[in-house]
Amino acid sequence: MKDQQNEQTILQDVESKSKATIVWGTALVLLALPFIISAPLATEILIWGIFGLGFNLLLGYTGVLSFGHAAYFGLGAYSAGMALRYWKASLWTSLLTAVVASMLLACLIGALAIKRRGVYFAMISLAFGQMLYFLALSPLKHITRGEDGLTHIPVIELFSISLNKPIPLYYFVFIITIGMLYLTWRILQSPFGKLLQAFRENEERAKACGFNTTLVKFFSLVISAFYAGLAGGLNTIYLGYVPLTTLFWLTSGTMVMMTILGGKGTFLGPLIGAGVFLFLQNTISVFTPRWELFVGAVFVLIILLFPAGIMGTIRDKYSAHKMKKLRKKAAFLAARPE
Repeated sequence: MKDQQNEQTILQDVESKSKATIVWGTALVLLALPFIISAPLATEILIWGIFGLGFNLLLGYTGVLSFGHAAYFGLGAYSAGMALRYWKASLWTSLLTAVVASMLLACLIGALAIKRRGVYFAMISLAFGQMLYFLALSPLKHITRGEDGLTHIPVIELFSISLNKPIPLYYFVFIITIGMLYLTWRILQSPFGKLLQAFRENEERAKACGFNTTLVKFFSLVISAFYAGLAGGLNTIYLGYVPLTTLFWLTSGTMVMMTILGGKGTFLGPLIGAGVFLFLQNTISVFTPRWELFVGAVFVLIILLFPAGIMGTIRDKYSAHKMKKLRKKAAFLAARPE
C-alpha cells in the first residue's frame, strides 16, 4: 500500500512537470499560429478553445454532460451583438454583457434542473437550448433578425487599433485565451477544483464527506457558462454578425465532439480538439461540400487510436512509460548488493 502511494506521488510529480512543458510549448505554438495557418482560422480555434475550456470543467472535471451549451454560447453572442448594435456599447461592456447574460441563464437552468442526473440533465439542457433557438427564430425576430442573423454590428477598435483586421484580432483573442488558461489552472488547483474531481469520481462519497453536491454542480455549470458567454461575445466580434446557428443544438454537439476528440478531463484537451476539428473542417471543405462525412470518418479513426482523446491517451501512455522506467530503476537498485 505504501509502495503504491509512493508510486502515485512520483507519477503526479512527473505529470506536473510534463504538463508545464506541454503548456509552455502550446503557448509558443499559439503565439506563432497565425503565421502557420490563416489568422481567421487561428482566431476561430482560440474562440472555440475558450468555449471548450469551460465545457470541459463541467463534463471532464465534474462529470456532468450538457447538450444545451449552445444556449450560453448563443446568448453571449446575441447579447454582445445587441449591446454593440443597439446600445453602441464599448468592447468591454459588450463582453461583460455577454458573460453576465450567459451566467444568469445558467443560474435559471441550474435552479430548475441541476438535481437531475445523467441523461436527464443533458436532455433538459437541450430542451432549454432549443427553446432559445426558436425564440430567436420567430417571436423575437424583430430584435434578433431571425434566420438572417444579427447584422450591421459596428467595427470595434481597441486603443485605436481596428479589430476588423485579422492579426490584431487574433492577438487580442490570444491574450484573453492565455488569461482563461490561467484561470482554469487556478480553479483546478483550488480546493473547489479538487472537489469537482471528487464529485466526478464518486458523488455519493463526496456527499458522505459533508459536501453539498448540488451546489458543486450548480457552480460548475455557472462557471462553464461564463466561458461559453465570453466565447460567444468574442465570436460576434470575430464574425461581425451573429448567425442563428450559434443557438442550434448542433453547436452543442460540435463542442462535445471537440472535447472528446482532444481528451475530456485534460487541461489542454478542448483546445487541441478544437484545433484538430476546425483544421480538418477548413481543409476538407475546400475539396468537397460533404466535409462532414470525411471529418466523421477521421473522428472515428482518431477515437480508435486515442481512446481517451488525443491529450488523454498521450498522458496515459507517457505516464505508463515513466512508471515502467521508475519500476525498473527501483528493481535494479533493490537487486544491488550493499
